[in-house]
Amino acid sequence: MKRLISSHLFLWLLLCSGFTAELKAQQSNCLPAPPPTPNQPNIFTQEQEVFLGDIVAEKILKDYRIIEDAELTAFLTRTGERLVKYLPLEKIKLQFFLVDLPDANAFVLPGGRVYVSRKLVALVRSEDELAGVISHELGHLAARDAAIDFTRLLKDLLGVTQVTDRRDIFEKYNQLVDNAARKAVRLRDREKGQMVADQMGFFALVSAGYDPAAQARFWDRMTEIKGRKGGFFSDLFGTTKPEERRYREMMRAVSSLPAGCVKNSNEVKDEAFKSWQSSVIAYTGLGRREALHGVLAKKQLSPPLRSDIVHLRFSPNGNYVLAQDDAGINVLTREPFALVFRIEAPDAFPASFTPDSQNIVFYTDNLRVERWSVAEEKMLSVKEVIMRKGCLQTALSPDGNFLACLNTDFDLDLLDVASDQSVMHKKEFFAPNFSEYVWMLSALYNRGSSSSALGLHLLEMSFSPDGHYFVAGFYGLLGLGAHRYGVSSVALDMRTLSKVSLPDNIQELVTEGFAFVGNDRLIGLNRSNNKKSALVTFPEGQVVSEITLWPTRMTSATRGDYLLVSPVREYPLGVIDLNTKVITKVNLQPALDIYNDIFVAELRSGELGLYRMEKNTLLATATLPNVSLGRVRVAELSPDMKWLALSSRSRGGVWNLNTNEAAIYVRGFRGGFVSRDGYFYGDFPKFETAERNIAKFDLATGDVTPGAKIELDNTTQIGPFVVVIKSAKGNVKEGEFVDYRKNVMLDILDARGMNKLWSKTFPKEAPRVWVGSQSGTVALVWDVKDEAAVAAIKDDPRLSQQLTAMKEKEGDYFLQILDAQNGNELGKLLIETGKGSFRLSGVLAAGDWVTLTDTQNRVLVYSLKTGELKGRAFGKSAAVSPANNLLCVENERGSLAVYDLKTMEKLDQFVFSSPVAAARFNMDGRQLFVLTSNQTAYILNTAALTTQSSTK
Repeated sequence: MKRLISSHLFLWLLLCSGFTAELKAQQSNCLPAPPPTPNQPNIFTQEQEVFLGDIVAEKILKDYRIIEDAELTAFLTRTGERLVKYLPLEKIKLQFFLVDLPDANAFVLPGGRVYVSRKLVALVRSEDELAGVISHELGHLAARDAAIDFTRLLKDLLGVTQVTDRRDIFEKYNQLVDNAARKAVRLRDREKGQMVADQMGFFALVSAGYDPAAQARFWDRMTEIKGRKGGFFSDLFGTTKPEERRYREMMRAVSSLPAGCVKNSNEVKDEAFKSWQSSVIAYTGLGRREALHGVLAKKQLSPPLRSDIVHLRFSPNGNYVLAQDDAGINVLTREPFALVFRIEAPDAFPASFTPDSQNIVFYTDNLRVERWSVAEEKMLSVKEVIMRKGCLQTALSPDGNFLACLNTDFDLDLLDVASDQSVMHKKEFFAPNFSEYVWMLSALYNRGSSSSALGLHLLEMSFSPDGHYFVAGFYGLLGLGAHRYGVSSVALDMRTLSKVSLPDNIQELVTEGFAFVGNDRLIGLNRSNNKKSALVTFPEGQVVSEITLWPTRMTSATRGDYLLVSPVREYPLGVIDLNTKVITKVNLQPALDIYNDIFVAELRSGELGLYRMEKNTLLATATLPNVSLGRVRVAELSPDMKWLALSSRSRGGVWNLNTNEAAIYVRGFRGGFVSRDGYFYGDFPKFETAERNIAKFDLATGDVTPGAKIELDNTTQIGPFVVVIKSAKGNVKEGEFVDYRKNVMLDILDARGMNKLWSKTFPKEAPRVWVGSQSGTVALVWDVKDEAAVAAIKDDPRLSQQLTAMKEKEGDYFLQILDAQNGNELGKLLIETGKGSFRLSGVLAAGDWVTLTDTQNRVLVYSLKTGELKGRAFGKSAAVSPANNLLCVENERGSLAVYDLKTMEKLDQFVFSSPVAAARFNMDGRQLFVLTSNQTAYILNTAALTTQSSTK
């Protein structure tokens, strides 16, 4: 049947048809006949398909970084508009988006949203190839693929055979999400669907005057099939790959056209494309434009909360220092010790100077490699590295020329960055054991599909400082499915790209932790006897000295016989003098570097300090620019919106939002609360001689009163409450294992005096606990099959009846909501998940409303009184105002939507140029406080929304 369809199609392609006089004049007897109209069941009109596309876009927005720049997108739009004229999409409003994805890809949503990744733009070589990609996506749209698929899903899963308006489609789409795991649904033949899209796209491509061979040419290069098409025998034995079959059909379509049908691209067009392509690849903007209204106040925090320095490095010649934080890279001269320039790089792995000290190179989680000139203070080059498979672990050579990648098939690849060509490939180099596999799956799940380089640490691999050598090794299973453990290692001379034979002692040293010390020595952990760990010459393996090491992260100093290890027990960093074997523990940031007798480290104030090793003499300090917030650990707003408590890992403070100045600026805290009488209570971790405690600060005077020592690790401050989970068995001996999954006691304490508010014991399964710091509620969550849940439901007639009516119990939840002040029950809920179609990731109870965030990027809103699901919104819950029934949701980065909790109608939207770090309503819901990552505090007027909500 497939052969008959193809024969008829390409017979149509031989026919000539003209649509405009211009095209007739240009391409007489060249236009293929239009492909057939889709005839599979489809309940969506084109207008309804637009509604569906809007909904799907909301669902997936959190996974993608959209580049919202009209000038960059204009080229895509022009190309798409040129193609779409020849497809039956008269009621579809096309929208084109550039998006940061880890792979070279493009996709289309129902209704006309076409997304093209920046990496794909980097891979195509001409406008014709780009048009070939876009024409394929438009082919999916013209074939109504998504609408046909959703028609089948709605019928098979829900029994739905018609849809109406936007709200109806929104509800039915969410019902699909709620029931996705209940029943296996057979979708259409994916390969056939791709070929139909190719055929429809080919018609538009040729009709618009583009090179008809461009699509096939790009497909061959992207899939790396190297011209293989398969044939009769490979088809017969089922060995033809889908990529090869698609390529074969593309080439047949091209060959069916008379020679000379499409004139070659002119140089002006090529120059325009190349210029646009370069602009897209080099773009470094935030990708968002601010769209706000009702701004009552807008102020910068003063002084700003300085982001933690996560990486410090001297240049090889010692003249420069780079200081990298969560948001970017600061470049300083050593003499004088002063900032030269800053590179914004929020997604970058640790940067490095090139061996000649002239440039800085770094790469991001999307495998984007940038090179910056130190002298010219500008970007010299950028390369989007193309990998067909994602990377679990990566390393960039110091010169930026090679990228090591342990891919998702556990192959080890060394790529030439400039050409994307592999210079070394070790198939199934790594084999994870069971625990590593579980850990890896968890990391993949938590990061989702938006990252190509996960940054895991599964094996040891590193380049020498001069980039001469690459070494990788691990001790583990010798192959997938193997049952034998052993050493696996590889070394490569990067100058000759030849394998380096390693002696046995080096092979042992590179499996559990190692670092190059200079260019010709290596230090590594001896897994058999850690006291026999050694510093050896490389690659000869001659032992220089032996030393005691332990499994930890190792980095050598830029120059000098020092090894930096992290962590060292409770300390974030240790410095080992390799000559004296003395270790110095550092109780500051886990970032430090040494150059001969000078070291650089961060001061508690956030400044950078240059020290002489002898007596730790401070030589100079440098102030880094006000930068974006890094990883925020605490963001608590006082009920009257006067005070903001904010903390990163190492520094924190409390700001008076009336004056916008810091009342106190202190070391980092794990929890915080500002009382109505002007005191701040913060959970400060152990530091030097100070034990962990909740300290009390007078915000008027700055006076501090330390609190009692916090004994138990399983203690968390959340606003005014301290949550303690401990074994119900009583005293636990030091070192004794405690199973917190059952027979535990929950204590809720008042942070102001650490006095116990209430306590509950759970002899069976322990619940998961979520505390609402502003709403004063505690949510306890069990799986509905847990014994504790079964007993509680049995005693409640309403819940018992509801549970009986539920189709199945797998994956469902039982929730108990308590008053955080006294532990009294406020209500109970059952949450049905459609056999685990989604899982809960957060719970917040406020007034009658219980808002749940789930693993499908949704906020689910329930009434606590009735147990009824009131509605859903895409995103994560940012704030709730029970006083006026308002819900604030963040979906896109930097975008907040406000909903009426009663109707779940979207009332307003606020777009910020920087990501949102915190959002809170005031007590009456008439104002919304927002803090963005550029440390700007906004107060927005939501009084009009309050009026709208209260009148409904």
